[in-house]
Amino acid sequence: MTTPQATAHNKVEGHWKVIAQSKTLDAGRPLLPITLGNDRFVLFRDEEGGLGLIGRNCPHRGADLCFGRLEDNGLRCPFHGWHFDRTGQCVEQPAEPEGSKMYTQIKVPMVPVKEENGVISAWCETTGDKT
Repeated sequence: MTTPQATAHNKVEGHWKVIAQSKTLDAGRPLLPITLGNDRFVLFRDEEGGLGLIGRNCPHRGADLCFGRLEDNGLRCPFHGWHFDRTGQCVEQPAEPEGSKMYTQIKVPMVPVKEENGVISAWCETTGDKT
């Protein structure tokens, strides 16, 4: 993964921080709690092998996604079954009426991650004004 891009008014500064060894996810613990600063996340690998580092609490009722289930190429909340992909986008809400698209408006925070040489790193950014 490349370094995140700057916007027109801000520059993005930061660094890659090692958060886990790849073998940690591959060895019986498919969901790993990660804390970056004061923010809590959950790290997982989806069925395509892609990594996700998303906000740890479901926006519906605050359930801890570390207790969720990996399924259908994402992470399903253990409380009411909301389903999130590795970008943090909600892709399904089981109790919504047929045809509802409310899930498209729901997203949990996501941090870019990369994997190199058996190490997983997260992008920790500091956004500052260009002036």
